[in-house]
Amino acid sequence: MKKVQLWAATAFLSSAMLSGAASAATFVFKGDGNNVTPIGAEGVDFTRDCGTTGSDYCTINHEAGFNYDVDGVGLNAIAYADGVATRLIQDIIPGDSGLGAFSELDASDDQTQADSNEAMEFNFDREVTLSNVEFNAGGDVNCSSFGPEGPCGDFRLTIDGTVIGVLSAQDVIANLGTGMSFLLEAVTPEGGFSIAQFTVPVSDVPVPAALPLLLSGVAGLGFASRRRRDPIASR
Repeated sequence: MKKVQLWAATAFLSSAMLSGAASAATFVFKGDGNNVTPIGAEGVDFTRDCGTTGSDYCTINHEAGFNYDVDGVGLNAIAYADGVATRLIQDIIPGDSGLGAFSELDASDDQTQADSNEAMEFNFDREVTLSNVEFNAGGDVNCSSFGPEGPCGDFRLTIDGTVIGVLSAQDVIANLGTGMSFLLEAVTPEGGFSIAQFTVPVSDVPVPAALPLLLSGVAGLGFASRRRRDPIASR
């Protein structure tokens, strides 16, 4: 009976400690009440040039972009226009908004709309799989019901320096690929998109170093208990 109990305890400890080996981090940029904010106040512009005063976030140092941290996963986001770093906006009001390249020539045109030369780059501190990627169109609507600012359109996807191809921005793309650096370049004239949110399944959390020692110790206790009960082993 004790042998069964020891086995059950070992299995429970194993599953409990290994359960932390797989988790997910969701980066929410749109304003749904759970949106992430850039790390630190430095480099964040709250002026009228950034849209709604006191609500949206915009970069001051465009080359540095914004840094985020969700559940220990680090992310740096940068916006580009014609290959040069430009103002990155996190438009959080209303809900169908998100992270985009700010169009300098039109204060209301803040989500890469009408600028097929704009792009956004996402650089992570580890290799991740980008899943459940939600896109929105200009005018704070989703891709399937875009307004006068144009459709979400297509984008060229580059992962870790390798061009993957041209994809259509949709309300949600289930899986965008695996890598550390993701570049999304808008290529549809009179169209563009913002990134509302995405999920990063975190599967590279290491097993605690003490786990093998713990399991071997528990197994040793079971072996010692068996030796005490076995009359042959005690001779």
